[in-house]
Amino acid sequence: MNIGDNMVSLDNIKESLDNNVNLTDDIRDNLYSLIYIFVKNYPDIDLTNLNNNLKTLSIEKSNKFINKRVSKYNPFTNILEFNIEKINEGYDIKHVMMHELLNIITNNGKQTGFNFENKFEALNEGYAEILTNNLVGNESDIPYLENEVISTNMISIMVGNDVMFNAYFNNDADLLVKSLVNEGVEVRWIYR
Repeated sequence: MNIGDNMVSLDNIKESLDNNVNLTDDIRDNLYSLIYIFVKNYPDIDLTNLNNNLKTLSIEKSNKFINKRVSKYNPFTNILEFNIEKINEGYDIKHVMMHELLNIITNNGKQTGFNFENKFEALNEGYAEILTNNLVGNESDIPYLENEVISTNMISIMVGNDVMFNAYFNNDADLLVKSLVNEGVEVRWIYR
């Protein structure tokens, strides 16, 4: 995903959503309104991966035995699972959906964001959560991924938000690792 190559329009996104038979009209409408919020805030992010992923995205119900979190997106199957038991605990579903939408936006078929081979899963989730809070806030009393956000904030201060942003939206774990190494952090990593 390259920043600045925004070749996919909101009309293309709407068409992909409308043609996805796996989604209900309500889900399509909710996703589109969240996508609109995202595009309004980040108009220079390429939406090609999002557009491709929306064509086949499926949403399924799960339970606490399959998914301990309220939601989980699998970038390899393009399936978004919602733990119904957790949803009923009072999570802000708009917030949760925006968090997962960021995973869908950054899914390049191999990884989401800079989460290469699950080596940066917590950091990736923390950064997605920071972006989610900036985009839609959280109207629930239940904090979401609070520990990941705290850790990610500390790393963002160290390497800079611009590095985090570029690494996340360009699926570039190497950029993140190089920045950490430049700050004196010892990281065991094989550069791609």
